[in-house]
Amino acid sequence: MYLNSKYKYFLSALGKYLEACLIAVFGREDRPGPPNEEIGGSSRSSLPLGMPWGSLLYLLLTAGALGAGPNIVMVITDDQGYGDVAVNGNPWIQTPNMDRIANEGARFERFFVQPSCATTRAALLSGRYAQRTGVTGVTRGYEFMRGEEVTIAELLQEAGYATGCFGKWHNGGTWPYHPNGQGFDEFVGFCGGHWNDYFDPILERNGSPLQARGFIADIITDHAIEFIEREHAANERPFFCYVPYNTPHTPASVPLDKWRQWADRADVENPFDRAMYALVENVDDNMGRLLAKLEALEILDDTVFIFLTDNGPNGSRFNDGMLGWKSSVHEGGVRVPLFVRWPERIRAGTVVEANTAHIDLLPTLCRIAGVENPESKTLPLDGMDVTPLLFEQENFKMPERNLFVWRRHDRWSIRTNRYRATETTLHDLIADPGQKNNLAKTRPEIHGELLETYRAWAAESTEEEPALLPIPIGYEEWPTVEVKAHEMDIFPGMGEGINYCGRQGFAHQWIESWSDPNAYAARPIEVVAEGRYRVRLRYACPEDAVGSVFRLNAGNASLDIRIQESWVSAPHAAAEQVIKNQGAYLSREWKDLDAGELMLEKGTHSLELRAVKMPGVKMPDIKAVIFERL
Repeated sequence: MYLNSKYKYFLSALGKYLEACLIAVFGREDRPGPPNEEIGGSSRSSLPLGMPWGSLLYLLLTAGALGAGPNIVMVITDDQGYGDVAVNGNPWIQTPNMDRIANEGARFERFFVQPSCATTRAALLSGRYAQRTGVTGVTRGYEFMRGEEVTIAELLQEAGYATGCFGKWHNGGTWPYHPNGQGFDEFVGFCGGHWNDYFDPILERNGSPLQARGFIADIITDHAIEFIEREHAANERPFFCYVPYNTPHTPASVPLDKWRQWADRADVENPFDRAMYALVENVDDNMGRLLAKLEALEILDDTVFIFLTDNGPNGSRFNDGMLGWKSSVHEGGVRVPLFVRWPERIRAGTVVEANTAHIDLLPTLCRIAGVENPESKTLPLDGMDVTPLLFEQENFKMPERNLFVWRRHDRWSIRTNRYRATETTLHDLIADPGQKNNLAKTRPEIHGELLETYRAWAAESTEEEPALLPIPIGYEEWPTVEVKAHEMDIFPGMGEGINYCGRQGFAHQWIESWSDPNAYAARPIEVVAEGRYRVRLRYACPEDAVGSVFRLNAGNASLDIRIQESWVSAPHAAAEQVIKNQGAYLSREWKDLDAGELMLEKGTHSLELRAVKMPGVKMPDIKAVIFERL
């Protein structure tokens, strides 16, 4: 049986009482050292470095219990910056629940991530820089994390935890990239980089469509709470509940009650900032619901509650005077909040000053959960266990290390305890936290040394050309695979006789304006099981394009697909109170055509969709090619 919270409280209290008794007799003997002359020359305790008597007694008392690790809730928000929290000095926003985690636990002052969503998520899940995991972008498949990466969910699952993910995944939507293939028993949310419709969205639950009702952040919280309640009622194992909210990422679709509070706020001049603050406050309300549920179940203080964000703010709003925001490799794009509450071990009001990063979360949570030697179970880790900082262990000295930010080969930075450098800049973050004074020319020796350090890291951590991971087809666990149009590259290029419906081919976009019969779309696929597959084409077609013929090629296999029925649907925009990018969040209705069957050979192939016959001025618009293993 899982060691419940009341029994843990008893053991913790007993450990503290015995610790006080031992200290009264022997003194505070927390670490190995030379003989203690005051107690007859006996040796100091041989406890592990920094471990107090009470901690050892607690571990001994709980060593025989199954599933003794604490519950863990990890909340990450999307595009919320360091300054989008009241406790970090924002005078306009109200975030009482985020502030509570900070004030009742540990607040990390210099916690760093990557400048975009998918790369940060991959790093915190794997304990490795995202570029090592295959994640180099945010769309068109460059956000996929390799299946062989071992995530914190897989390690906790192996250690006996129930694992659930609720919200935005953004590291691949097919097996084995999908959350269910990366260690999560339960997944409710979506796998792309953003969602267009925040009200009554069609999400997914473990790979199946889920028509939800309400506002998206509220829905995510509902399912997280349902998971917590179910696992607590079972009382068989601790749980890891990962809640990656997709707000305040745009579209700026705000619940009406929140927008009423912010629509006419004269003290915040920019209406887009008002919308973002309203979305942050909605997330804070939902965090309050999570905390309240844990409290009602009497497990709040027995739960490690973590809050962080994935990159800097998605706009030039208040960010504590730092340089840059989302997508910037400077301080403002990558320094974010990290708050951790766990009253059993973390003193309220703890402030961690040392530089830490997303890559540290996996080894740290493994230590907290009792997962021994995680390095032996994963690919080589970049992060380190920072529990000594959380637990304020005396005599612990943070090792010197560099932290790296990589967006492209020409957009990167390196951070030391004092400096941040890019190819052309060097800033002293202690003397110049706003990065106003570039020292690259006045301190060339420091700048040059950091450049060499970065180049050595990049040579072994990044590839000259970011590799596009193939979409796997044929896994028994995932018999239906949707190759989305925005995950296909288009040739000869965007706007050259073929295009996406928006810039760069972001999530939910489709292929349109296909006027060049020689243009085509292609995507690497990996067929893991040879056999026959049913093929469907998701399309929209005006009357004058009826009779168009596509040819689908995959290795030696080929299938001609004739469009015999029109399907006209008008794109509609997301319901936004404030529109930042016109036409960025479009949706429309589609028709599925049963196109026939294709015999696929095992191996990696280029999946190509080409035009064979174009009776009108353009080919039909394409949303996806769908394969079903027979």
